[in-house]
Amino acid sequence: MGLFDMFKKKKEEEWFDIYSPLNGKVIDLSEVPDEAFAQKMVGDGCAIEPVEGVVCAPVDGEIDIFETNHAVSFETPNGLEMIVHFGIDTVTLKGEGFKRVASGNQVKVGDKLVEYDLEFIKSKVPSVKTPVIINNMDMVEKIDVVSKGKDVKVGDLLMRVQLKNS
Repeated sequence: MGLFDMFKKKKEEEWFDIYSPLNGKVIDLSEVPDEAFAQKMVGDGCAIEPVEGVVCAPVDGEIDIFETNHAVSFETPNGLEMIVHFGIDTVTLKGEGFKRVASGNQVKVGDKLVEYDLEFIKSKVPSVKTPVIINNMDMVEKIDVVSKGKDVKVGDLLMRVQLKNS
């Protein structure tokens, strides 16, 4: 460290906001009854216990909706990769109870992507707890789940992610 380094401004920390993709209660990933999510094997983030039937975009970016409509992956302009995975074992429904409403692959926060029949799906799978996961954690310095334990609506601030300096 040079004599005048202490006077130089530190590079501004870059934070990225992620918004709630659905209405419900925000819970810790450890409460999701699936080891891959609960133990953060596929990434880190939080989960939501949903209360009604629509999944919306939590970020601006490019999407890929799984063929069975139970999950949506996102890539943001800054390269962050995410997934919203509705429920546990929902892939076994082969799309039953889900309806794709997104028309393109570019979305803005709050755009409707998939509608679902919550009561039908609840009756068919072990859980509807929905992980909201950042997959490429190598880009992430820190995650702050600002809504943990709170009820959220689509578009409410869910978590803030501090990206590593590149």
